[in-house]
Amino acid sequence: MLRPTPFARSKRKLAVGFSAFALALVAVPALAFAQAPPSKGTDMEIDPDAPPPPPAEPPPLPPAQEGDWGVGGSDDEGKFAPSGKTGAKKREEDEKAEEAKAENYRTLPPREVGVDMVIGFGETRDVLSDTNPTDVTVASFVPYFFWRLNETWAIGARVPFATGSVDGPIENPVDSSVLGNIEVSVHARFKLMRRMTLPVSLAIAVPTAQGDMFPEQDAAGARPQALLNQAVAGARGWEEQAPYTPNRLGATPSVGFAYDTRLLHFAASTKFELMIKTGGGAPESEAAGTLHSPAYNWVTNASFFYDFLDGMISPGLRAWLAVSQQPVTKGTSDYSGAQFVIEPDVNSTIPVGKSLAVRAGLGFLVPLGGPLGGSNGATINGFRLRAGLAF
Repeated sequence: MLRPTPFARSKRKLAVGFSAFALALVAVPALAFAQAPPSKGTDMEIDPDAPPPPPAEPPPLPPAQEGDWGVGGSDDEGKFAPSGKTGAKKREEDEKAEEAKAENYRTLPPREVGVDMVIGFGETRDVLSDTNPTDVTVASFVPYFFWRLNETWAIGARVPFATGSVDGPIENPVDSSVLGNIEVSVHARFKLMRRMTLPVSLAIAVPTAQGDMFPEQDAAGARPQALLNQAVAGARGWEEQAPYTPNRLGATPSVGFAYDTRLLHFAASTKFELMIKTGGGAPESEAAGTLHSPAYNWVTNASFFYDFLDGMISPGLRAWLAVSQQPVTKGTSDYSGAQFVIEPDVNSTIPVGKSLAVRAGLGFLVPLGGPLGGSNGATINGFRLRAGLAF
């Protein structure tokens, strides 16, 4: 058996020492940097069901500098940020501003005086001498006064008169002047909702008109006067007959609807003229003619106007349908029935200070068919002029 030499024992010891030194180099850093395991005691406060803490808020952005992209909007180089409210908020703001405006920002002074003139020319039919149409030329004037007492009630008065010539198929041409039935009226305007109103009125025509279709022998001029008043009603398109029918008491109720904005004005109404005989002559026999009492005239009209230059120019259109029973007929000569008329119109209201306003208007009356528009061989037109002063 061989014994290890001293050199071999030294070599084995050196190898064991080197291995121990290498293990120390690995173990010492691990022990130096190792962390103790978490405690398992009863004072542990971690809740696994608790929500995570909120994330930290980001730091605020630096303030925008004038000239940056998206700032402004008045520059042409791409500053596109809108100014003010937009979309639904903008529409809501505009609606509130519109509602805050006065419904009638051009409120007129409460009183008005003026004249409504119609120049009529053409032909009418005289039912008592109906062989040919009767040539007429008339100028009718209606001075009026209107007083608005408050926001609801108003009163008015009109005094119609006319002058002109009548050239009948039998009678010689006659120049004459006549007074119509003086009219007084009361008006009311009830508010339905914003910009919408309900106007109603009642007019009474006192029987002051001159003329008689069946005069006494000593009143030869009465018949041409009656024909002249009849021609005036025709020139005005039968829009009103009560002021121009002699020997009749007229009562005219009316009701309507009005819608007014700052620029647009629409109105529609209907009225019924009831004309009750109060005097005058009578036909000698049924063959000479027939008087109808009461006579009537039912008128339904509508109008539309649009303002320019704050109402200083207001073009529009008026139209109406009149259905009437004429006061006098003779056999088959009966010109009662329906009549449709249109009137292109232009109005003007010019304020003069705060307490005055000048008003004016002109229109042209055009009957479409019917007794006034050629269905019976006679046509009459009218040219209207209006002038008034509100104070």
